[in-house]
Amino acid sequence: MSYSRDEVKQITDKVMNMCQADAVEVAFSGGERSATRFANSSITANLIENDQQVNITVYYGQKSASATTHQFDDASLKRTIEAVQALAKRRPDNPELMPPVKPPQEYLDVEAALPSAVNFGPGERAEMVRQSVEVCEKLGVLGAGYIPKFHWTEATANSEGLFSYFRYADASFILTCRTPDQTGSGWAGTTGVKDIGNIDARGLSEVAARKALQSRKPRAVEPGRYTVVLEPRPAARFLQLMLGSLDARAAEEGRSFMSGKERGETKIGQKVFGDNVTLRSHIGNPILRQSPVGEDGLAARDVTWIEKGVVKNLFYSRYWAERQKKAPTATTANMSLVMDGGTATVEEMIKTTKRGLLVSFFWYIRGVDPMTLLYTGMTRDGLFLIENGEIVGPVQNFRWNDGPAVGFNNISMLGAPVPMHTGEAYDNPGTALVPPMKIEDFTMTSISPAV
Repeated sequence: MSYSRDEVKQITDKVMNMCQADAVEVAFSGGERSATRFANSSITANLIENDQQVNITVYYGQKSASATTHQFDDASLKRTIEAVQALAKRRPDNPELMPPVKPPQEYLDVEAALPSAVNFGPGERAEMVRQSVEVCEKLGVLGAGYIPKFHWTEATANSEGLFSYFRYADASFILTCRTPDQTGSGWAGTTGVKDIGNIDARGLSEVAARKALQSRKPRAVEPGRYTVVLEPRPAARFLQLMLGSLDARAAEEGRSFMSGKERGETKIGQKVFGDNVTLRSHIGNPILRQSPVGEDGLAARDVTWIEKGVVKNLFYSRYWAERQKKAPTATTANMSLVMDGGTATVEEMIKTTKRGLLVSFFWYIRGVDPMTLLYTGMTRDGLFLIENGEIVGPVQNFRWNDGPAVGFNNISMLGAPVPMHTGEAYDNPGTALVPPMKIEDFTMTSISPAV
């Protein structure tokens, strides 16, 4: 299911014409969410959901309220509008409420709905499952995988005359393999790509299967500080841990790692990470699905957040930018992210490591101290000991205590960035281009019983 620009505008115009308020904002979203799940060499579920909704926000002075409906007939819209208008009038004034964004907003022309992803259906996903199962059966492991696909339309309209429209399609392939005795586990995947040609189901399955076989019967080694080679998935999770600190308000109010010594000061202009850490939002990136529409309908633009370890920008919401007399940052700090990489392969990182660990996966990550970006988490799905430039065998998983404030100052090698989701789940936006990385002196605190 797809929605043309004209179809969406007819819907948003209809809603605004039915509202009676000082100002109105309508956010439309709709399309197809589908996925194939498989386990034990067979497809267990083919899921498809076609949905549509409008979120209606009405304003009366400094009061506002929002409500959502999935039904677009006149009666349903009328009920929703009457309810949200009554609710808004009862609300207290919000001193931080910002009026709707005014046009014109010049949105970048981003092609994010390629035919290969738009037409990526159950048949194509079944072929990927066949390839994966063939590899798993050949190598004698059990695979459990997830292949989600989105074909979605988003739009924002308001009573000032603003209208934005964006359509995208993307897909992912995620696989965990286990050995029949449940002592070995391996993970591989790629997420959020808009060109299905970038998904190699057979190759990813071979990686996950071989990791599972190689991770059987791990031996225990002592906790301590290790050189770690983070594959892209744990590297992406590690990157995500610093994104919240890029909020300007939290930094200026003294609640963030990016806060300066005095209240109101930030670390903009300061070198806080190593020379090889550069992080940007790249709206026109050819690999990632990315939206040209930023906060509240502002036109998104490329932003350099960190350059060679120096903090260049923080995210300013519209309210905080106005209060601080600065321009708002239309692109949020987790939007269209690209972390610059290097030329090293994971194999080269291993060869240059005297003693360390190859890490396949981080999970169950929780915050310890936001002011220092200290986190705790665990490894799983394949942890391997490196000695004298070679993998010598699997080791028991660890709990770790570390974070980007330290780790991003200890990166000694980087590889080529690949698309990888930064969050715990894979269904929502959040894929970035992240390189594998070699980090020195990473703190492993205790053994974890995870497989």
